[in-house]
Amino acid sequence: MEQLRINAQADLAAIPVSHSIGRGAAAFIAIAFGISWSIWITARLLGAHVGVGEEILAFGTAGPAIAAILLLRNRQKALAAGIATRLVWFALLWAPAWAVYILSDKMRGVTPAPSLRFCLIVALLAAIPAWIGSGAIASDAGVWGLLRTLAIPRNWRWHAIAFFSLPVVLLVPAAIAHALGRPVVVPRATVSICPWIAYSTLMFLRALFFTAYFEEPGWRGYLLPLLQRRFSPLVATVLVAIPWSLWHAPLDYHGPVGVSLMNYLRVRVVSLFLVAILLTWLYNRSRGNIFTMAVFHAGMNTFPIVLPYTTASLGLVVLWVLYVIFSDKMWRRLKA
Repeated sequence: MEQLRINAQADLAAIPVSHSIGRGAAAFIAIAFGISWSIWITARLLGAHVGVGEEILAFGTAGPAIAAILLLRNRQKALAAGIATRLVWFALLWAPAWAVYILSDKMRGVTPAPSLRFCLIVALLAAIPAWIGSGAIASDAGVWGLLRTLAIPRNWRWHAIAFFSLPVVLLVPAAIAHALGRPVVVPRATVSICPWIAYSTLMFLRALFFTAYFEEPGWRGYLLPLLQRRFSPLVATVLVAIPWSLWHAPLDYHGPVGVSLMNYLRVRVVSLFLVAILLTWLYNRSRGNIFTMAVFHAGMNTFPIVLPYTTASLGLVVLWVLYVIFSDKMWRRLKA
């Protein structure tokens, strides 16, 4: 276990040692909040909300990833592929991202007949995850160091854990509750399995491209390893979870999360803090693999709206969190 900690910390340090922890964290938060809040608040004032203008609001979600890329760009050459290869990679990511957004909106009934204007805006939006993902072969050493594990997956065991763990947490208590005749929440009932599979796949890919790709390079790719240089994983998690929660404020104020104080505390304080601990655990265990973070983040946003669950699932998450805290002794600092 101790050897894993040493290897992990040595392998995760994509951030230059010259970056001051305090100034680096403050700069990241300022840039991420500045980009996201300026777009979200402006879009809100122009009438965008859930179901109307979501594609405009989505631009603001990229604030954390853009902040991390700007801060880590160091103009030193990396042994990466040429510009032609990166353009091909960009195109291969852009096309499915664009299609996923268009098709998922049609299936949700939000934009059943996409206009040319809508398609063009989504084309511009899809360029952002394509640009972030193709950064895995960027010529800039700092950007390459940040993004190399996002589009070049490794350690498939942890990718699988990130993907399948949440369905297990949701479905096992739901199956037991159903067998005992207790109520089970079924978020999306369909007449056949094929529409459900199509919807679930599109929503997962939408969350992957337009949420996880936009957030994880910043929160876990930059801020978490920076803070873990000085603090234990548990303390670093708290210091990431606080701005991560507040960052959502412009969306929460007029959104479903902000309908009541209790709902806000449940979603943005309790649930998000528990998830942040699991993401830190996955990050350190997967040796800083951002793709693992992205898969878990996408699943976190998708599986609760497509899979049956019960209130007992939250208790299982709490037990999971307690297990990872004590098994990894997350109150101890990682060794350099």
